[in-house]
Amino acid sequence: MNDTPGGANPQSADVAPNQPADLDELRAWLDWLREASDAGGAVLKLALLELRLALGDGRRLVLLGLLMLPVVMLAWFSFSVLLAWLAYQYGQSVTFGLCAFLAAQLVALGAMWQLRLKYRKSLSLPATRRHLNAFVEGARHGAQEAE
Repeated sequence: MNDTPGGANPQSADVAPNQPADLDELRAWLDWLREASDAGGAVLKLALLELRLALGDGRRLVLLGLLMLPVVMLAWFSFSVLLAWLAYQYGQSVTFGLCAFLAAQLVALGAMWQLRLKYRKSLSLPATRRHLNAFVEGARHGAQEAE
């Protein structure tokens, strides 16, 4: 028989109130995992789309370089020789003309270096990195609030 008044079992009284709290916590974890999975899927989709764009930019960059190479070389050589000739005429010194030729080459090299950095930046997938960092920070912030 049952010794408790009203026929209630003390062990079952301890289990019953904890079950809804445990279920709520389990549901919260499942919801969090579902959201994390959705966010991960969104980051993966963004990464794939941005990778496709970056590869397209890379192909365009290579093609552009190949198409421009002969024309730019001839035009730049002509321009550099013109600058060197004008410097020679101005200074009446071969050294001055050669220095002007070298300076023109170095200016062109600096401009090309800047363009290379610009295109290289798009190949590093900046939007995906920002999105992933925001997700990680959000997960850290959420974990800190839960504690």
